[in-house]
Amino acid sequence: MCGLGDNCVEVDMLTHPNVVGELKKICGKPIIFVTSAHFLYDDRNFFYYKTHRKMISVLQVISTLRPVVSVYYPHDLKDPIKEEEMPYLPLFDLFLSPLPNLQYLEKYLPVINVGWIKCVSGHARVMPDSFNPSRAVFFTGAYQYYLNAGMDFFYQEYKPLFDAGIAVKMPLWHDNDLFEDFLRQREVKVYPSNANSIDVMKENEVMFTQALSSVNVEASGLGKKVVYIKSDILDYKSPEKELEYFENIMYVDSPSAAAILDRGSILNNIPSISYFDFVKARESIMTCFENRMVLK
Repeated sequence: MCGLGDNCVEVDMLTHPNVVGELKKICGKPIIFVTSAHFLYDDRNFFYYKTHRKMISVLQVISTLRPVVSVYYPHDLKDPIKEEEMPYLPLFDLFLSPLPNLQYLEKYLPVINVGWIKCVSGHARVMPDSFNPSRAVFFTGAYQYYLNAGMDFFYQEYKPLFDAGIAVKMPLWHDNDLFEDFLRQREVKVYPSNANSIDVMKENEVMFTQALSSVNVEASGLGKKVVYIKSDILDYKSPEKELEYFENIMYVDSPSAAAILDRGSILNNIPSISYFDFVKARESIMTCFENRMVLK
């Protein structure tokens, strides 16, 4: 949007040094507020993630800035709208949907399907073709848990995968460099955490997942083979129930069981995820803003 001349102010509350000051600068101006954050996350309930930044909830931002238009585009494909967030949806003027199965939200606000922002046409190769001969990648879905538990704890728990030559891709979070260097020193094939997970998936065949994270939806939506490693600790809900929309996810009870799977027994999923339509997304936002300004 900046490239098209739109006057944009981006505030990442995990990295911005002065969130309050940045918001004060734009307070009172005709604003379009676009967010992908869960509505209720603030300092009080974000403590688990060990951030020292000022976390201000989406609802606080809306009530303070009083934007002309508020737009929500989910970052979380597994739980785009949490149950406790549903009552607050009418506070938004537009819902940009990453998936086609969220049209039921139209009873709360206008819904425009624009596809998944990390899914774009073409493919930017992440690593050389020779980097990961196994064509299998383990996507960690509980990074903070293992950061708290310790790097060696994580390595030992998933050593059967690493010994089988399966690579690993972690979400982009704090202390990634330390964690990734620790694994590389043990000859684990590690994809950069800042790489687009979609690009990593496109150049591989089998995705091993854990915890109820968005990578399950991404991998399945790309039509890939998906193996979910269950955990009594990490699975706060039944993964079979939560991911029932995707019929061809294989569930196993341990990393050891995952490591010895016959790939021929793992079925591909049916591709269902759409490329992101930036033009449609921007036009929908600007049209909503212009209509509200006319009413004012």
